[in-house]
Amino acid sequence: MKRLTKRTLLSIATTAMIIGLASCGGANTSNGRSAIERDDDHALGNPDAAVTIIEYASLTCPACAAFHQTIYPELKAKYIDTGKVRFVFRQFPTPPARLAVGGEALARCEGSTKTYFELVDVLFEKQRLWRSSQNPGQALRDIGATAGITAEQFDACLADTENVTRIQDVVNHAVETWGINSTPSFIINGEHIKNIRGIDDFSKVIDPVLANEENK
Repeated sequence: MKRLTKRTLLSIATTAMIIGLASCGGANTSNGRSAIERDDDHALGNPDAAVTIIEYASLTCPACAAFHQTIYPELKAKYIDTGKVRFVFRQFPTPPARLAVGGEALARCEGSTKTYFELVDVLFEKQRLWRSSQNPGQALRDIGATAGITAEQFDACLADTENVTRIQDVVNHAVETWGINSTPSFIINGEHIKNIRGIDDFSKVIDPVLANEENK
């Protein structure tokens, strides 16, 4: 599990302060979103599901990559694809934070939720390649090309300062609301659930909620 130091958080915050902080995203029940989602969230699954999971993760975090390659596919098949869970992914940069922000810029560049999650999957799968590259920018451009994103489009997305302010707003809210300081971290129906190590740990939280809904 990747833990953020105070220096890292301060560095991200300083960057955001230079260009100005965005307003805090609130609950939104329109446009097919669950009540806990932000306007700028990307999410999968039924927005009316009884359970909403928010994952705070960093595209440069090895533990996050491991989760997405081992546990997440089972979580998705068992709960998200079946309409039982709404899954929200939020970027929470860890060192090297600038690369995490760059990866998020790439994932959001095309604009659709489908492409966003496809690129997140690829970025985690190829994390070692682009994270340790001598030219990570070019490595990200190459990954973007697989989704039809040109080098010019990626460079424009990378230069978009609103992406940095949005990420800082997400970080601020996570820290202030739930005390998030490591990745991956999971919020399930508004509660920070710790020590999740496998699908069984998710099931222990999710299944009682689903059972309660069925009994209503």
